[in-house]
Amino acid sequence: MSDVRINLLKEVKSAVNTASFAPTAERIEDAKKAVLSLMSYVESLEAPSKPKRKKRKQKAAKATPETRVADHMDRAFHGRPDTPVTPSKRKPKADVEAARKSAESVSRHTGAESRAKRKAEAVVEAVASPVDVTSSDDRVASLEAKIDQLTNTLAVLMDDTSHDTANEVSFSDLPFDPTTTM
Repeated sequence: MSDVRINLLKEVKSAVNTASFAPTAERIEDAKKAVLSLMSYVESLEAPSKPKRKKRKQKAAKATPETRVADHMDRAFHGRPDTPVTPSKRKPKADVEAARKSAESVSRHTGAESRAKRKAEAVVEAVASPVDVTSSDDRVASLEAKIDQLTNTLAVLMDDTSHDTANEVSFSDLPFDPTTTM
């Protein structure tokens, strides 16, 4: 039966391909005849009277001795994976001194400590109080000196924080206007 089916399918395939790629009236007629013979074969088939049995699930095979040994060694090495983790009754305490020493070594290593010292010295220099003044000319000069000191302090602070804003982009640098809504 399967030989008949295979031969019919081959004939239909060949006839339909021939009629599709080089159509003539005779080839189209041959393709129709091949399809009709396949249809009559399919109609002659009968459904089986009793249903087929369902396939049973395959049972798991017993473990080989090698597998058992490997599993045993895994359990011995890794412990039991299903056991719950019990929390420790002792709460860990932070070692403040060790953290302080670590932070100091990091700031020394990165140069943050020396920058902070230079900044503090510059602020102290800029804020240092001038000598008391009595005349109005001296008072004006004193105020100008204070303004210079404040300007220097501001310059020191601006130089120190300029690296924080190095990644910022102004709106004028953008190729579009971000303030407008679409």
